[in-house]
Amino acid sequence: MGADRRLEPYRKGATFRGRCAPVAAALALLALPWSGQSWAAEEKRWSISPMLGIHSPKLTALNHGEFKAPMFGRGRLIFDQTDAGQDFDFAFDNPLPEMEFGTEAGIELGLRLDERNTLFIGASVWESGSTSSVRTEIPFQGSLTPVGYERSARMSYFQYFLGWQRTLLSEAKKFRLHSRLSLHEVFDIDYKEDLVFGFDTGAETFKRLVVMESQATGLLMMQLGLGGEYFFTDWLSFGADVGYTVSFRKFELGNATLNTDIQPEDNLSFRLPAEPDARQRLTYLAEARSYDDLTYRPMELGFDGWRLLFRANMYF
Repeated sequence: MGADRRLEPYRKGATFRGRCAPVAAALALLALPWSGQSWAAEEKRWSISPMLGIHSPKLTALNHGEFKAPMFGRGRLIFDQTDAGQDFDFAFDNPLPEMEFGTEAGIELGLRLDERNTLFIGASVWESGSTSSVRTEIPFQGSLTPVGYERSARMSYFQYFLGWQRTLLSEAKKFRLHSRLSLHEVFDIDYKEDLVFGFDTGAETFKRLVVMESQATGLLMMQLGLGGEYFFTDWLSFGADVGYTVSFRKFELGNATLNTDIQPEDNLSFRLPAEPDARQRLTYLAEARSYDDLTYRPMELGFDGWRLLFRANMYF
């Protein structure tokens, strides 16, 4: 009877339940860290986003300095075959419209860390341009000749960026509003300006070109913005972001080169709106009094300005 009484708890299962309780508790504790991540099994964590939009940098020294600067020239007028000729100085304006904005296109890869936080990395290219033309008369090959003067400028850059996106308001599979903070490394900044002169002597037409090129690299910027997206399906949405970019420092266009096909017999020389200095930095014409009395200044630039991008987001 005593042995039967000792076996009675095992028959009822009381001791089995008591020994299993710590194991069950341990399993529950192990499950806790994963319980908050249940969304990961349902939500898609990666995204890839082609994007297209505009960036409107200030470029103050370029837009309000170099683009507005006049051009000075000197030519020789020859009145007859026995005349040695006389130098004739001239100046004329052909201001370029401001580069108010340019087109930006790129791609972005995102990784959702949880329901509210996403890390992203991407790359994009930006390009903008400006063109203007005038007609006037200047000395060319010894005589005053009608000329069409077309001036065009183009700037572009390539950048890569990384950042953090925080969801502010959302409704599952319908819409999401978010804030964004990103760091941008801009490099391969290219600037090119073409001056095209078309001389019409009546019997013939001559073209002369002046091509100026310059580059810069290594500009760090930060951007803060807001955006949103609307979901068409659980894997596709369309969104837009607007933000303001701030440069940590100014940059100067360097490695400047100046090439022209003006011939010696043209008897023509120019002082341009922008010219390289002794260190091959691009400088702009800040003060102009005459062909021989000009002041050029360094052209410090920044890409501070608003950015608006539209994107198609594909989740997987």
